[in-house]
Amino acid sequence: MKKLIILLALAVAIGATTYLVCYRRAMVAVITPDGTDAELGWLKREFALTAAQYEKVLALHHAYRPVCAEHCNRYIAVRRQLDDLLKKQLAWSSEAGAAIAEQARLQGECHASMLKYAYDVAACMSAEQGRRYLDMIKMQLMEGDPAGMFAASR
Repeated sequence: MKKLIILLALAVAIGATTYLVCYRRAMVAVITPDGTDAELGWLKREFALTAAQYEKVLALHHAYRPVCAEHCNRYIAVRRQLDDLLKKQLAWSSEAGAAIAEQARLQGECHASMLKYAYDVAACMSAEQGRRYLDMIKMQLMEGDPAGMFAASR
């Protein structure tokens, strides 16, 4: 049974690492010929952003990108630390509890930061579109997986 758990954990870690490497490589190349980020093209279309609104959102997006990456890196590190700890232990420990608490703290910090960013983006839109955008983002934060963070951490 122990070997099966280790094998499954290894398979998940390899899969997550492969996904993360492929995603990062794909996103580096997602620049359209006119220099805009293709990853935000859907936002421009979906929320009928004017050129001025889109430029503001694009600036916010570029400013938030390193913040988001830092959240992800810290979360992934604590998640790996927890995984390593749980692989080594056969009984509950206060270290495991502390690692779980730190993982939850970092997740909350990430969600709060992402929600602030979403409010900043929504402020660039018309009131109606901004409300619709925030509703979508809040649902993603509450029910979904912001930025694929959890998949990347496994």
